[in-house]
Amino acid sequence: MKEVREALEHQEVHFLAEDEKVAILPTFTLTQVHLLGGTFGPFRPQIQVTVPFWLALILKKQGRCLIVPPRWLQISSLDSLVSLERTDDIFQTLPFHYVEIATDLCKYARDDLPEWDHLFDLVETVRSVRHNKMQAGLRSLDARATKGVKLSNITLLEVNIMRAFMTNSLEFYRWSSPHRYATDTPT
Repeated sequence: MKEVREALEHQEVHFLAEDEKVAILPTFTLTQVHLLGGTFGPFRPQIQVTVPFWLALILKKQGRCLIVPPRWLQISSLDSLVSLERTDDIFQTLPFHYVEIATDLCKYARDDLPEWDHLFDLVETVRSVRHNKMQAGLRSLDARATKGVKLSNITLLEVNIMRAFMTNSLEFYRWSSPHRYATDTPT
């Protein structure tokens, strides 16, 4: 029987992020584009339009648009987010693919981001603080956690990182527990 993968590859998570919608300012004129994912446009110079992230990156690489940075990707927003993540036990609300979008924007659309290097550092700080918060929460789990753990506001990348660890940990707990069912056999 084929073994089921426990997590997505990083490239797969990144690929899924490319369907997120972003705003662009085109530098060309075109009526509408009909694609499998929907109809986009019309495109007129300097009039904002929303497109999938993958299309924005292609147009940016061709020099046919500017990508409008999302509101959450501003220094003031990220500074306050870092403070909240450090002081609050709960995860703050972020776009489901904030790491992938911010990374690609800092890589391919630097000229559209004011102080892109500072933004990149802040996004990495947010990611690191959230990762440390996740690890601390997982270390504090006990026997009651087998009934369920509520995790709000975590992103796909964070779920993907945590999935393999949680699966292995719960499997270990299941087999090391004195209360396991007599009919259970290790897989």
